[in-house]
Amino acid sequence: MLTQTPPRTIALYQQDETLTTHTTKIISIEPVTSLTEANRPLFKNANDSNDWIVITAETIFYAQGGGQPCDTGTMYLSHGAAPQDAVFNVTAVRTAADGQILHLGSFTSPASIPPFKPGDSVTQAISSEQRLLNSRIHTGGHVVGLAVRHLASSIPDVTELKAQHYPDLAFVDFRGTIEGKHKDAIQAQVDRYIEQALPVKVYWWNEAELREKCAVVPDAVAIPEGELVRAVDIVGAGAYPCGGTHVPDTGKVGKVTVKKISRSKGNSKVSYVVS
Repeated sequence: MLTQTPPRTIALYQQDETLTTHTTKIISIEPVTSLTEANRPLFKNANDSNDWIVITAETIFYAQGGGQPCDTGTMYLSHGAAPQDAVFNVTAVRTAADGQILHLGSFTSPASIPPFKPGDSVTQAISSEQRLLNSRIHTGGHVVGLAVRHLASSIPDVTELKAQHYPDLAFVDFRGTIEGKHKDAIQAQVDRYIEQALPVKVYWWNEAELREKCAVVPDAVAIPEGELVRAVDIVGAGAYPCGGTHVPDTGKVGKVTVKKISRSKGNSKVSYVVS
């Protein structure tokens, strides 16, 4: 069992989404079998024989959440042994109940004693191609949601509920009915937002600002009194509370295609792909 709670991990990707490498310190490294019962479900596919959990002081690895998959990549010792002698392959990243960011992975050369230890300086390197794809899809999802909102006069009484921004399954869910006849209008508005290359800006707002400036603030968003919440604003279209990664402007998303609109139990799902 992990006996001590390390300091909360600093999620650098929330401040600078362009970082693809970063040097930081190891706070702890434990076999995956040391996870608490509360955190074990975060890694259902972990390999008890070879996998380790690494916590670092800061991280550039996006932790799965907000409908966006996690980053993958590597960590290796910054000094001493050559990188190939001690490469930690990060396969999953999750946020623990206490706010720690947990990196799951295994070493290129498995050993009973890991080559990392607390205090070691390591270099993190994420898959930049995967990060860019995930960012494009996430921004694309915001564009789809804002396109539906823009058409409120012809698509009334719908409220955005949640979204998923995965390469193989991307959609935005709404409470209310969106008829299939609106698909072409939604696509046209999506195309306009993409063609306009609208800037995508990150802000930190208090609750009053968030509720005033965001297109929607889901009930699930917990806003502790006095704290600031990260928001992503597509300038000229609208903002959302969001902890995910994004491209600098909508023109960087690429082609967004509205695939279909499905309806079930009073809700509507707008599925999309980014290419």
